[in-house]
Amino acid sequence: MNRPAKISLEFFPPRTEELTAMLEATLARLLPYGPLYCTVSYGAGGSTRDGTARWVRRIGREYGSDCAPHLTHVSHTREEVREIVRDYVEQGVRRMVALRGDIPADGVPEEVRERGYSSTVELIADLRASGIREVMVGAHPEHGGGDSAALRQHLEFVKQKLDAGATLAITQFFLDNDRYYRLRDVFAAAGLEKLLAPGIMPLHNFRQVFSFAGRTHVEVPAALRSRFEQAADDADAVREIGDGFTLDQVRDLAENGVERFHIYTMNRAPLTAAICEALGLSAPGAQS
Repeated sequence: MNRPAKISLEFFPPRTEELTAMLEATLARLLPYGPLYCTVSYGAGGSTRDGTARWVRRIGREYGSDCAPHLTHVSHTREEVREIVRDYVEQGVRRMVALRGDIPADGVPEEVRERGYSSTVELIADLRASGIREVMVGAHPEHGGGDSAALRQHLEFVKQKLDAGATLAITQFFLDNDRYYRLRDVFAAAGLEKLLAPGIMPLHNFRQVFSFAGRTHVEVPAALRSRFEQAADDADAVREIGDGFTLDQVRDLAENGVERFHIYTMNRAPLTAAICEALGLSAPGAQS
């Protein structure tokens, strides 16, 4: 890697005073690395809608960082979504992360089925028409098991979103870089490699990450699982394994031509700061 990478950082709205203090400390530590922008996630069914909007405003106002809120549509009517977007546009927000969201356990409300978006493609078109200039969407390196045929099929689905106006596909986290490279090859064959960025999950807490992996069809390498299980009662060894794996992962990606990274910080600073340093960034600093 000949020059520092470009990064974006994801945070989630905290629910307690203790977690709020942790996020404040994390923002103060990480934002001097000069991310292109931050994203703030959106709970299932819009459960953190107000918190997402509040932290988007606060990060922009108090920390001076551009911020892109997540927006899911599965539990909202079109008019509800348009009202949310109007509020954001009035605040100066020009980037958003557009997602379907998880289907509620009791199903999609009848009102939403009748008056909501039939797909994220429709939402993206609405966002661009509303003045949102950059729309990020998801991609999954392990879709359908991650074989070439499944990834080509997945590309067609993602490409519909790009054709509708999305400007970047950010991947689900992965723990095997070969999975990302296979997806990148499929994007590259279609001339879309520059519109793909890897999502990185720092291994702060391997049990939590492995639980996420199980719910999102992310393969956990057997050797990595074994190392953690053998060291599970030794906190220092667990931290060393997690830090080492994460830093090796991002260095390998950088050495293989990846220039843009999206980091799922989990509102924690130390390992994400180490990632930034490994990618050639320093604090204070800014990216052009």
